[in-house]
Amino acid sequence: MRENQTIPTLSLLGILLSTVTLFWPPLVAVVRLAVHDDRYFQILAAPLLCVFLIYWERTKIFSESRFSPRAGVPLLSLAMLLCFAVVGRPSPSNEQAGLVLAVFAIILAWMAAFILCYGAQSFKTALFPLCCLFLMIPAPLEWMDRITLGLQHASAATSYAILRLAGIPVFRQGMTFLLPGLSIQVAPECSGIRSCLVFVIVGILAGRVFLRSGWRILALIVLTIPIAIFKNAVRIVVISSLSVYVDRGIIDGPLHHNGGPVFAFVGIALFVPLLYALGTSESGRRRPKAEISCAPADVALTSR
Repeated sequence: MRENQTIPTLSLLGILLSTVTLFWPPLVAVVRLAVHDDRYFQILAAPLLCVFLIYWERTKIFSESRFSPRAGVPLLSLAMLLCFAVVGRPSPSNEQAGLVLAVFAIILAWMAAFILCYGAQSFKTALFPLCCLFLMIPAPLEWMDRITLGLQHASAATSYAILRLAGIPVFRQGMTFLLPGLSIQVAPECSGIRSCLVFVIVGILAGRVFLRSGWRILALIVLTIPIAIFKNAVRIVVISSLSVYVDRGIIDGPLHHNGGPVFAFVGIALFVPLLYALGTSESGRRRPKAEISCAPADVALTSR
């Protein structure tokens, strides 16, 4: 990074603080949504993910940075006008739609500020980390309900398959499992959406840090979803099995309500080999082929 990055960095921080101050209500609203609803965990993780990746790639991002008022000022002005237009006109009939537009406009303003302070070339290099900010945009509740329902059904189906493979007597009726002397239900709270979001965030971070191929990064992120589903199914199977054969109180004990970190090791045990395999395949493709010299040996014939 250049030595004269102090002024652009302070300028960017000043613009960020100004936007946070001017548009405080929608930002507070979206943070409250993330705090009170596990389905919006990514809102809090997005800024941290963006800052970490920019810091991780700081040498490459800021190697050709330059103050760019010609491109940055018009873009920042348009983004700020959009922010004032969206935030200044609240829509009581559809509050969440207004929140989505407000957060989207604020992110555009932050990106324009980055172009102003560091230039288009640095913006292009930092596009992946900056696009992580779009995770702050809250998806509509209907979408999150459908995602939760899908994870709920997937976890129930996987749990049922594991119980059958383990030879445990079980009868399934929708989301309800009938075990010997015990009936359990896979509720929406047991869908594992929070752990799924955590694994997706970790997949984005690990993919960007350890991989270079775009499709491998995408594959890692996508495959974190079945990993999270399997981890959640193992959690359901273990808790229900222990409740049937060991202690009925386990179903209402700390392992059920606070055992997420314990079962996270199941997901980690699947995620790490997957990351290693993708990284190995990538390095294997980049390894240059050994050049074999087939020069004939010189043979001297002498006659006696």
